[in-house]
Amino acid sequence: MSDHPACIDISHWQGFPDFEAVAAAGVVACIMKATEGTSYIDPNRADNFVAATEAGIACCTYHWIKPGNASEQIQFYLSVVDPVSGERMVIDYEEDGCILGDLKEAVAVLKADPRGLQVTVYSGHLLKEQLNGNHDAFLAENTDLWLAQYTSGAPSWPTGTYEHWTLWQYSESGRVDGIDDSYVDLNRFDGSDDELVKWISPAGRILPPRPSESVDAAIVKVTVNGNGVRTRRRRRRRLTRAR
Repeated sequence: MSDHPACIDISHWQGFPDFEAVAAAGVVACIMKATEGTSYIDPNRADNFVAATEAGIACCTYHWIKPGNASEQIQFYLSVVDPVSGERMVIDYEEDGCILGDLKEAVAVLKADPRGLQVTVYSGHLLKEQLNGNHDAFLAENTDLWLAQYTSGAPSWPTGTYEHWTLWQYSESGRVDGIDDSYVDLNRFDGSDDELVKWISPAGRILPPRPSESVDAAIVKVTVNGNGVRTRRRRRRRLTRAR
């Protein structure tokens, strides 16, 4: 695992970062809030997704799930993000009142989508307490774990279901160049930076090598509220990243 924050997660609370500076600081991946419940859309996600991708940062999104009507919530999430084939989608499972039935219903909707989506569960004490050391075959087979736990030592997690965590959010008070007015959540990936980029990217996508410096063209399409598509093309310079 790298000591630098190879992966961050953000929402509108982080504003509009300077992603060129973020990338130069060693960040190679970013997970962005897209939706919450059945009506909230993060207002910064579309612009930030384009800007981060243009800076060479691999991105995916998450939905903050609320108690009840999980299917409706996930259909709303899908309508806003309009994912590509094999895209990774994250369920943020942390709100009091949510139950495992809500989580598994949400996962089932995502896995039933014909685009072959990858599903990650983000959670901390809520999931750990509800699983209570037991093995949940459905979650083990269909999801991996993004663990939230702020500790100075090794984390603990529901190993009965997840043999390993995939991503570990170890701090909610990090500082990253390019994000000057807010703390940032920092995450460690259980693998190399290249493996992290592959994990966060749509399944089956052939990723180009990450040279120390190159100039190329980026084409990024982002669906906004399930309707219009925002497209940008810009030549950009990739910077050396710490490994």
